[in-house]
Amino acid sequence: MSSTGAQRPGVGDSGARARRATLQPRARATRLAILTAAAEHFARNGYHATSLDSVLADSGGTKGALYFHFVSKEALARAVIAKMGQGWDGLRGQISGRGLDPLSALVALLDETVAQLIDSPIARGGMRLLGELPMCAQDTPGQYGVAERDVLALLAQAAQAGLLQEGIEPAPLARHIVAVVAGHRQICEVEDGRHYLRQRLEEAWALLLPAIATDAWLAAWHAARPDQGGRCGGS
Repeated sequence: MSSTGAQRPGVGDSGARARRATLQPRARATRLAILTAAAEHFARNGYHATSLDSVLADSGGTKGALYFHFVSKEALARAVIAKMGQGWDGLRGQISGRGLDPLSALVALLDETVAQLIDSPIARGGMRLLGELPMCAQDTPGQYGVAERDVLALLAQAAQAGLLQEGIEPAPLARHIVAVVAGHRQICEVEDGRHYLRQRLEEAWALLLPAIATDAWLAAWHAARPDQGGRCGGS
């Protein structure tokens, strides 16, 4: 039951998508339960050490339900990655509705991302799978590339709004910020435990924001967060 199955994602997926489009609430709940249980196992044990038997035991689903929704273990793993991507899209929409300036929106977006990486099995499992599965056509093209694109868009807006110091180039800064978050996440998973990730991000912002933001933005930022004790992080 722990095998990956012979059929790769993409083969027969059109039928699976058609079934999912007409799922009843109970079937959708079953699918989500299987996805969540799988994500937890992938996050904790990795792709190869996760068995479908253990996923089913924790999800409360049946073998028939699993194969109704996912044609193989690999299809299940890639569905976790896709679900994580949908969560990223949802976070962007949520932050854009807050009416924040672009630089504040960037910090808020990454803070919410860190919260997901700490608390969400889907986010944690999806991130681990990114490092263990080869990317294929059905995956969101380059999850890190998507993150860099969105961070770059906010930094470019911040530059246009005069919130960044003179000489700051948004493109390399966007790559650096994504790498900082990804690197600290990896270190926390290996050494500290994921719950230290928020502290690490706050320390990173405390070093980075004074180097890139204008004095006026920093003053307004600190004034709006008196309970942060001078820290640059936080939501």
